[in-house]
Amino acid sequence: MKKILFFAAMFLAIAAQAQHSPSEDNAIETCEMQLNEKLNFMLDGSFANENVLFKEIAKLRPCGLDEFDVNFFGNMDVFNTMLARISKEKKVEQMTFNDLYTEIVKFKKADVYKEIREVTIASERLGETVGNIENWSQDLALFESLGASQDVINKVYNYLSTHVDNEKTYKEILGLLKKQS
Repeated sequence: MKKILFFAAMFLAIAAQAQHSPSEDNAIETCEMQLNEKLNFMLDGSFANENVLFKEIAKLRPCGLDEFDVNFFGNMDVFNTMLARISKEKKVEQMTFNDLYTEIVKFKKADVYKEIREVTIASERLGETVGNIENWSQDLALFESLGASQDVINKVYNYLSTHVDNEKTYKEILGLLKKQS
């Protein structure tokens, strides 16, 4: 408990004295410049290519978007939903990255986004985890939280029971089980 209080006090002291680091200042400046840019990719028609869309959304990373955000909002269906909302107020020629970013921020506050993000991240984490019968109770909780069927859970458990020296990730195990079905 003393260690926790010590680290909390240190964090507060550092935070009180902290100013933006040069890299933070640069990110803020880069973000502000990007937000003022027009959505030119909308005018030249290149946004129809999902790779271009992904690269354009990625330009908002300095504004706080992470890899999950870029992948999610770089999806054509999600982008078109946001575009429909923005276009109610502005013509395409007038749209800036700020308009897009504002819509992204609104979307990120929605419960459905939070749920999708949570499930996706948990799924990715589980997929990267090496299956181990000794940790099964912890991993089982993740499978259940992701809504895995009892049949899938039983198959994974049976696999781990018969492969006690398993070195495969759950993603690999599920792929293997799918091929066997």
